[in-house]
Amino acid sequence: MAEIKSFKGIRYNQEKVKLENVVTQPYDKITEDRQSAYYEKSPYNIVRTILGKGENPYNEANNFFNDWQDNDILTQDNELSIYPYFQEYTFQGKSGVRKGFVALLKLEEFSSGVVIPHERTLSGPKKDRLNLLSSTRANFGQIFMLYSDAEHKISSLINKEISETAPVASVCESYEAGVHHKLWKIDNESIIKEIQELMKPKTLLIADGHHRYETALNYKKENQGADYRMITFVEMEDPGLMILPTHRAMYGVNTDDFANRVSPYFELEECKGKDELLSRLEGKHNQFGLYDGKFWWLKLKNDNLIDEFVDKEKSIDYKKLDVVVLHKVMLEGILSISKEKIIKKECIDYIRDIEDGIKKVDNGKYKLLFILNPTSIEETQKVSSRRESMPQKSTDFYPKLITGLVINKL
Repeated sequence: MAEIKSFKGIRYNQEKVKLENVVTQPYDKITEDRQSAYYEKSPYNIVRTILGKGENPYNEANNFFNDWQDNDILTQDNELSIYPYFQEYTFQGKSGVRKGFVALLKLEEFSSGVVIPHERTLSGPKKDRLNLLSSTRANFGQIFMLYSDAEHKISSLINKEISETAPVASVCESYEAGVHHKLWKIDNESIIKEIQELMKPKTLLIADGHHRYETALNYKKENQGADYRMITFVEMEDPGLMILPTHRAMYGVNTDDFANRVSPYFELEECKGKDELLSRLEGKHNQFGLYDGKFWWLKLKNDNLIDEFVDKEKSIDYKKLDVVVLHKVMLEGILSISKEKIIKKECIDYIRDIEDGIKKVDNGKYKLLFILNPTSIEETQKVSSRRESMPQKSTDFYPKLITGLVINKL
């Protein structure tokens, strides 16, 4: 049973700070340069809690958090509430609104079947997030979860409740241009109870935030009163749901005699440019692009070839994933890169921007850029329902849920 509840959110006091100066991308999307930029924006920027620069960032995060509350930079709502969270965006000519709501979820082990992951996690990030949670006893960032509601019952309730109400927060975060984040507050007990009942039978899929969810589970085992975690819930059928591809940029890999090594497994044809390649890839399976100074189209010659590289017990849906074909056949098979090197990112960077990858191949930072189609929500749902973990960075849900709109204090 998916048990959700309302909470008294802690939010920035907009009489004392401008929201655009204090909110950030999720901690794992913040580069060193971006961290410095956030620091310069405001002494109250949330980056000081989620990704501090000091010698003991976890203690400092707690000090900042307490100080900001003591000085009314952060204030707590008086009513138990849930928080509708809408994101209006324009990306590559497509406009949309992704609609969700923020509430607390009772933590469940994956074995219960209530919450389903789709990606593997790493020990380093979990240790880091556990240290922060132990020090601050607060949820600053969101975990993004999907639920199915083909009849749109929950979103209809929320839309009706907020239709004539102004958002309590409205902001554009600087990193993802063209995204307008809006947060409302619902404290109507009858509406909250109705949403709770509708959520009970749902199965939840972690879209983003696997490390944070597993961290919450680990913290719960050692701490009473830590049974719930702040979550943003989004309907799988939401027309504003967008998944972008994450491309693979390779460095320090052996590309000697590359064409001959590839030819037993892939068709390989040169394209006249990026546009031709992307046109050939659109909507196709077991195909991806390659840039090494020239643009190449690759297609797996035979679907059964994947069986040489993937465990027999894996499902057909898993084997069909483009990211699995790329990782298992190309990276681990043809290029002989170990799983460990990929996990430790010793030879690979994950990038959203193709143009940036192309430039860095041209200037010598990368040897190869593999260009992928996005993984669909249907593919993600099928594979995760079988408890099969995809390779890292198989999905990139756009836009990201920003940090700093609302905080949950345990």
